Amino acid sequence: MIIAEGGRLPSRKRQTRGVSRLSCTIVVSGELGESFDGVFADLALSPETGTTRISGAVTDHAELEGVVRQLFDLGLEILSISTHPGEIPHG
Repeated sequence: MIIAEGGRLPSRKRQTRGVSRLSCTIVVSGELGESFDGVFADLALSPETGTTRISGAVTDHAELEGVVRQLFDLGLEILSISTHPGEIPHG
């Protein structure tokens, strides 16, 4: 018998063999506080003056789209999005 449990699997377990992760950096208007840590997949938050940088690696474009949808649902203004296959941004 198989019992399904809800929730998101850690990204490293969902990665398709042979497909490199996608590095992304998203900049939103406003300074997000500590209450947002861990909310956007495994991405790191770096508050700056008037903006917040959200960066790290996602499994694929579908996971990136999920993060973007979360930002829209929270009413946050996205100032920029950049992606780079295989590169991992720092902070």
